[in-house]
Amino acid sequence: MAPRLHGLRGLAAVALTAAAAHALGGCGSSQTNSLAPPPRPPDPAQLTLNAIRVSRASWANPLPGGAPDPPAASRGRPRRPPVAPSMSTELATAVLVTANEPVRACYKGLLAFSPQASGSVTTLMRVNADGSVSDVEPIGSTDPSLLIMMPCALNAVRTRRFPPTRASTLLSFPFLLRSGEVGAPPNGPSIGTATELTRPRPGEMQIVNPDPISVRPWRPTLVPNTNPVRALTRDMAAEATPDITSLVDTCYAAATVMVPGLTGQFGLRIAVEPSGNVSRVEVQDHGLLQGPLRDCLLALGGRLKFHSSGGGANIAVDVSLTQTEGTASGPPGAAPLAPATSGAIVGNPAAPGLLPVSPR
Repeated sequence: MAPRLHGLRGLAAVALTAAAAHALGGCGSSQTNSLAPPPRPPDPAQLTLNAIRVSRASWANPLPGGAPDPPAASRGRPRRPPVAPSMSTELATAVLVTANEPVRACYKGLLAFSPQASGSVTTLMRVNADGSVSDVEPIGSTDPSLLIMMPCALNAVRTRRFPPTRASTLLSFPFLLRSGEVGAPPNGPSIGTATELTRPRPGEMQIVNPDPISVRPWRPTLVPNTNPVRALTRDMAAEATPDITSLVDTCYAAATVMVPGLTGQFGLRIAVEPSGNVSRVEVQDHGLLQGPLRDCLLALGGRLKFHSSGGGANIAVDVSLTQTEGTASGPPGAAPLAPATSGAIVGNPAAPGLLPVSPR
């Protein structure tokens, strides 16, 4: 009887061992399956968008009232040319308010780097008897956040042209700049009121700027999709073309303040994450495009938005900057601006300033 019980116990032990081995094998198989690598995401799509062309005209101002008529002949003898008038507040205001739009372009370029920058810039200039402007410089207290745009603003004033006058004149003209960014300093300049001037210097004619400048920083308008697609298509990426064009125009508008005939070509290469955010922007121009113009393109390019996708994308778009024979745009009712008369190509700056261009 004892040998038989011993045999039964042995069979039971073998059965339990087999069951345990089977259970452990199942657990091991389950563990192996749970540690399997996740599916590999798709590679970034390689997309090339249609080339973009941005055109602008010079910010140069026409003379108030047009060019003077030639002297009429009387009894066979030419009449003496009329005596040049003295500088007046009305004449100076008519010319200097045309600087508001190029300064607006300078300011919008600045807001690409500092969206809440605001304050005032007052310029002091000497207007020569022939109507040209020289010796432009900032005066008074200027907010440090506006210093980067100072060369651009000074050039906007320097390129104004006045009718000839009897003698040179010392003029001062202020610009009040207010950012439309949410959270901008509440104690910034009040839009809707003319600028107030300080006590004048000896011989200085102070001109009040009736139009403070309010600018909204550049922002993309594309609303990304809520449900990611597996792969970003060219058509979906092309929906950001208006935003790419507007950001290039923002930077180019400030460039043409410094060099009215600026032209050139370059490539933008944009790396888009699966989330639709931009991780990297490159400007391909063979090393010619340097300085703040390039910095402006890179700063705004990093804020572009695209639709979300499984693998993101690498997007290429070629850009050309051209000059038109028309007039630069301004606010409703503004006087038309003269077409560009000088040319420039993208390149290294000949002198320190806001823009990396050099005249031909």
